[in-house]
Amino acid sequence: MRMTALSLPLILSCLTAPAAMAQVRDSVFASYDDYARFVDEKIMSRDFVPLVQELGGRDEYTAEQLAGVNAQLLNAMPVDFTGVTVFRETDLGGGVRQEARMYWTGELYAFYYAILHDRGDELVVVNFTLNTSVADIMSRF
Repeated sequence: MRMTALSLPLILSCLTAPAAMAQVRDSVFASYDDYARFVDEKIMSRDFVPLVQELGGRDEYTAEQLAGVNAQLLNAMPVDFTGVTVFRETDLGGGVRQEARMYWTGELYAFYYAILHDRGDELVVVNFTLNTSVADIMSRF
């Protein structure tokens, strides 16, 4: 089945598996700064396979599915990004927050959404989405 651009948001919306069940602790970072650096680096350089794998998709996709997702993303975002900003953040309490990031170059934009849980000694990405539609991201707040 050929996937369309409309299915992209569904493909990239990942709920992470509990860390105890995974051999590799996907979606866990030592700090918010480590998380932000990783996400910004991977999205700005369009290095989508490690982004999806590290944020919890390692066990969610076969190699073929991941290659398909990567091809769709590279097609939708054909050049590296030069700018990034966090444009919306909400503290949900209990160490949980949601954030929206925007990446751009020229007139090309990409939008990233995440729910994060700060456990004090580590930061966990509970859910994330990468999309070319700001409406999809804003509807999550």
